[in-house]
Amino acid sequence: MTPLIRLFALLLAAAPVHFEVTDARGKTSGVPIEAEAPDASGWFHLSAGKPGAKTKGNPVLVWPMEATAAAPDGPEPVPAIVIQKGDTKALENPRVVAAIATPVVLGFSSIDDSASLSGFDKVTLAKAFSSLTADKGPFERGVGLLYTGKVDEAAEVLAVALRERQRQLTRVPSEIYPLAMLYGRALMAEGKYDPAALAFAVALQQKTQDDRARTARNVALVKAGKPEATK
Repeated sequence: MTPLIRLFALLLAAAPVHFEVTDARGKTSGVPIEAEAPDASGWFHLSAGKPGAKTKGNPVLVWPMEATAAAPDGPEPVPAIVIQKGDTKALENPRVVAAIATPVVLGFSSIDDSASLSGFDKVTLAKAFSSLTADKGPFERGVGLLYTGKVDEAAEVLAVALRERQRQLTRVPSEIYPLAMLYGRALMAEGKYDPAALAFAVALQQKTQDDRARTARNVALVKAGKPEATK
């Protein structure tokens, strides 16, 4: 890599990520999102509000998942959701509920963690998560189905949700990664290990240093009888 190309790559990596922020009601939010320096995978850790600035209420960043995102491959902004902690309107918005539920369904955090973050008690959250099974959106419904253990149906609708995000003119890693992980988890629960390994590979392509995606892919490959492919 020439010095000029290396400099260009570093400038791209350091470029700020732009967000399309919505609130608990799905309306445009004026809460800014700050992105720290990217990690080895090019993913930024995010926070709602400017450090040291007075922010109205108690804003909580519930999406992108785990408050991390990478720059998309086009000019479109990264979708983000910021709610006010304990705002009950969030529980009436399936997109917000699915965003809160995703790390719980994936086993990345507990429902107690999500309750503490969002300001709702875990009984209320559990009821909201289960209600997603009646939603028409493939992401929202898929999360609900996976949460309630209906893995066959979950895999079907999550496959649709993942394809939708992969076919976007601008592909957004923080949208593709969690969907690929969710889809892979549903396939694992079905005992479809080869397709699950492929789904986890898609997640790993988005977040190359992610140990959870790599471990999940390797487990799927071993269960598929392909341990040599884990190397």
